[in-house]
Amino acid sequence: MLSEEEYYTALQKLHNIPSHLHGNNRQNYKQTLKKQIQEYEYNLKYGNFEPLPYIPYFVNNITTEQTLHQLIQASSSSSEFTLDTESINVYKKKNQPALIQIQVLLPYNLSLVMIVEMCHLPHHHTTRSKDELFPFIIFNLFSREQLQSITTINLQHQFKLFWNQHHPHHHHISTSSNILEDHCICETCIGKKPSEPWSLQDSTAYLLDEYLPKILTRAQFNIGLDPNLFNLDSEEKQYRQQLTKYALNGCLSMQRILIHMKNTKFEFSFEKIIKIPYDLMESVSSSDDEIMFSQLTPSIKRLTNDQNLNINKQEQFISTSTSENSNWKITSTNNSRSANQRHTQSTSEREHRYTHETQPVDEHKPEHKPQQLSMEERKRIHNRSCTLKQRKRLYRQEIVCENT
Repeated sequence: MLSEEEYYTALQKLHNIPSHLHGNNRQNYKQTLKKQIQEYEYNLKYGNFEPLPYIPYFVNNITTEQTLHQLIQASSSSSEFTLDTESINVYKKKNQPALIQIQVLLPYNLSLVMIVEMCHLPHHHTTRSKDELFPFIIFNLFSREQLQSITTINLQHQFKLFWNQHHPHHHHISTSSNILEDHCICETCIGKKPSEPWSLQDSTAYLLDEYLPKILTRAQFNIGLDPNLFNLDSEEKQYRQQLTKYALNGCLSMQRILIHMKNTKFEFSFEKIIKIPYDLMESVSSSDDEIMFSQLTPSIKRLTNDQNLNINKQEQFISTSTSENSNWKITSTNNSRSANQRHTQSTSEREHRYTHETQPVDEHKPEHKPQQLSMEERKRIHNRSCTLKQRKRLYRQEIVCENT
């Protein structure tokens, strides 16, 4: 957290960005300063975030079988969950999965919150293999097919709709005078662009009037948060308690926001879902704090835009992506062999497509119109393609050592 002197220094730097910074470097420098300034201002303006009653559990290699059975039993009695993930940054590589936080919503606003420590699970042999959960497949907690059976709703987008519905632009005229007082909190008046998504911190501040710290976004969540994993001194325990609180608050803040949205009778609508090939999927959104709302279904279905979901009546699965400015992509091993395999596969697909197009069209067969992709889906595929090209260029030669 900035001091008062550092806060004013950051403001001065924001309005006087060095001229030698250009492109992404300039944008990243500006974004970092804005984040620091926002943390300071939110801390002064709002009270600290207060979660509803909950019971935390760590899931790692020392978790007993009895505890796991109790958690499974408690989870089977609920139909609503929130989910969050934390990862650590790796230089010039995709982020490494570290935590999965699963909150089981119980009656009377109670909940259980499990922190699954991916780097401290029992060892197993595995090979690298929709959602931010795909990188976690390697830990054998779930399969790719199970993830693909979830029909998702972008809750971050839903919150934007919710805010615009309940906070349209208006002017407030004071009754004590004829002076026009503008107390509007619509997106335009609070400085949020129409295309700008809502972060979890902003949602908590404006909706709940509370401050949700995000200072530890880039912390090392793989060090083992359970105090029973290692012998720790008081300073190490205190730091892990801070990381644990940060990880828990991702789910707990989303729970309170959902309760508020439910109380206003807001209807969460399905978005049209098109099944994208796994190798073209983006595992984690590049936006900050993307919030996903999912309903468990037997298989992926294409749903119409006007199909609504009453979240009080159907099973729900909520996930939040709190990875800040993440850009994970699903890739195979980045060596020359895998690159050649992708090139060969791409060449074969082009040859097959050319052969298919040159064949005469059977008049008796109905025409199949190509599936139209939305702007977001085309952008996702484009980002995926750019990432593959970048990794092919950066990691032509990579030595992977595994214990045999």
